[in-house]
Amino acid sequence: MTKKLSLFLSLIASTTALADSKLEDLLTGTDFTPALSGLQVSIMKNGEMFESHALGFARIEETVPEALRIDHKLRVASISKIVVAVGVMQLVDKNLLKLDQDISDYLGWNLRNPKFPQQKITARQLLSHTSSVRDGPRYFIEAGEGALKDFFNPESDFWDAGTHFANGSDEAPGQYFVYSNLNFGVLGEVIERISGRRFDLYMEEEVLVPMGLTARFDPCAVPDSQLAAAFRKRRKEGDWAPTGPWVAQVDAGSSRCFYGMQSNRQASQFLDGYEIGSNASLFSPQGGLRASANELLVVLQMLAKGGTINQNRILSVSSVAAMLEPQWILNEDSSNGLSAGEAEPGGPSDGLMTSYGLSVHRIDLREYGFDRGPNTVFGHLGEAYGVLSHALFDSETGDGIATIITGTSDDPSIAPGHSPLYRVEEEILRWWLNKLY
Repeated sequence: MTKKLSLFLSLIASTTALADSKLEDLLTGTDFTPALSGLQVSIMKNGEMFESHALGFARIEETVPEALRIDHKLRVASISKIVVAVGVMQLVDKNLLKLDQDISDYLGWNLRNPKFPQQKITARQLLSHTSSVRDGPRYFIEAGEGALKDFFNPESDFWDAGTHFANGSDEAPGQYFVYSNLNFGVLGEVIERISGRRFDLYMEEEVLVPMGLTARFDPCAVPDSQLAAAFRKRRKEGDWAPTGPWVAQVDAGSSRCFYGMQSNRQASQFLDGYEIGSNASLFSPQGGLRASANELLVVLQMLAKGGTINQNRILSVSSVAAMLEPQWILNEDSSNGLSAGEAEPGGPSDGLMTSYGLSVHRIDLREYGFDRGPNTVFGHLGEAYGVLSHALFDSETGDGIATIITGTSDDPSIAPGHSPLYRVEEEILRWWLNKLY
């Protein structure tokens, strides 16, 4: 870190509105957590906004950092999935989609695991990661390169030797949990087929705007002044260099509008001829939402209040209840799913996911080693391009927290914690629990 940047970060930390010394310590790094490029934290109490913090920097232009603000938007990674689930459940509320109907009926093409050809795949299974759909070596197709259904076609270059389907005898649809991003590419396509609108526009018009949010699935729809980059002290595919410079990972400079489209102009040219329901994966439904921590908190508020926000009904009470109910629970011998999320099983991330709703991660805080606060919190976690994020709430009290760490200076797993989370994530959750409980 240069002296200029170090001085700038100290200034940011000391002058941020409502700055908190614990968060400032985490920003600059501790004996057991790496320094952070930036941090947004927003918390709610009894279903209402309680306080917000923004520390660190948003961009570095010619070595001059721009301070991270609470209204900056970042790519929030897999928290996007819970927002997509809201869009899906709106279709359920309108009787346009049934959770347990064969998803092929909505796609207009046949989606069946060849290992289990007689068993249907449903929206419920896609939302709960029990569909038998797997990511394989890739889970999105760039603009103009193919259609989403090519992942499931043995004659296609995207078949990838059948790795987009489970093939274990005990992994039939509805029986086995494996976290899979491709589920949400399929759900994005279902949204397009049913609504007749492009995925990103449907989400904007039906989900985000009615909640009063300017968050978007299209980064090119976010003004540059509101978009913050994700960082690491490493090259995108290189080794960590904790004493080196911060390296932007995504959303620095000219944003990629969608996978395979580098500019607004290129996006406009491609989208003019885009066929609705052909390839929703290019809009990154699994992780591409650009939002601030405050906006993630609004989503939690809506769920905590039974589907309403700002006097607008976004979801029915029954749909919210269905999202929060367990659709899958890890059994005692761990034979019905993998609990490590996207990490390799058998490591420190085992136990990360032991109960899951309809795109809602259900976390037992006692199992995670926390001795205060609610027993269970609901929401989602995210990790991509340096970002570590979480949006979690207590359904009984309406207390919650949304966090976006914009990047770490070293591998966040360098110091072990007492839970499947990274130590820096644990410290932020502990700060929240100590503050409210």
